[in-house]
Amino acid sequence: MIDDLVKSLRPDDVTEESYQARRPEDLQKAFAAKPRRRTPLLVASGLLAAAAAAFVAFAPSATVVTMEGPQQVTVVTEPAKLTARSVLLAGAETLAKTSREAGTYWHEKIRTFTTPAEGVIVASTDETWYDGSGGRTKPAQDVQTTFADAKAESAWRAQGRPGLPGDKEERSFTGMVLAWGIGDKDVRQEDVKRLPTDRAALQKWLDEARPDGEDAGAFTFGAARTILTSPASNETRAALLRILADQEGLRLDETSKDPLNRPGVSITDATGDHTLVVDRDTAKLLAYIYEGEDEKQADTPPGSVMIPAKKGTAIAYLESGWSELPE
Repeated sequence: MIDDLVKSLRPDDVTEESYQARRPEDLQKAFAAKPRRRTPLLVASGLLAAAAAAFVAFAPSATVVTMEGPQQVTVVTEPAKLTARSVLLAGAETLAKTSREAGTYWHEKIRTFTTPAEGVIVASTDETWYDGSGGRTKPAQDVQTTFADAKAESAWRAQGRPGLPGDKEERSFTGMVLAWGIGDKDVRQEDVKRLPTDRAALQKWLDEARPDGEDAGAFTFGAARTILTSPASNETRAALLRILADQEGLRLDETSKDPLNRPGVSITDATGDHTLVVDRDTAKLLAYIYEGEDEKQADTPPGSVMIPAKKGTAIAYLESGWSELPE
């Protein structure tokens, strides 16, 4: 559900280098002047458009123009440095300006990969439409199990083939309440729509939800998994991305691939527990990967369903956003 976060991102709206790129008059003055000394002038060039619903944009290249004299100009193009912070801030800037999609039901189609035993991966596709109390679901489609080797397969079968999804029946439903667990808070669809849109207010809400003794940075990134994949407003998501951008220790990998082998770049939090994989060309979010310890099943309000994250779980995003029920 995260990949509904960003549409048409323009990194030149937020990076310092690109800010200066929107001043062509500076360049004109530099060529017309007779500088007394060697003066570097940074001019951003290039544009990488973003598509679909993700929140990542990429920094353009930087052109260094050096004045040697009235008749001599040296132009050298160098790649601008891409950082996790610039990626997050670019997404926040765009989300803040993006209007909500039309539709009554929150629709998502995801492929989930789990590791129920060593050397075993179980993959299945789920599709859901949900309006807060009812909708339609197509669970556990296209189930596939892969093994590192014959020994892993034999051990898995001896354990009773754990991890295989049970319910595969496509059906409509009513009266069902789904809840997201964010720390000490239980959040339903209507609650998540009303999450604070102001950064300071959202930070206060997160601080109140964070369990005693839990690291603030790790908790926020874990909460981002839930908020960014829920029907939260674009303003709330933008505020959350700005909070994430200020975290220390975020790591960027420009050679990543998602569980479907789609190439992309990834952002990982300081703990190494949470990773987002993003398509390089379109900036569409491809996957979320969780490598932390298994979350414990929390008590839930009557009628609610809560699904704790398991170590080694990866979710590839196929479709998501607001829509109506299919006919």
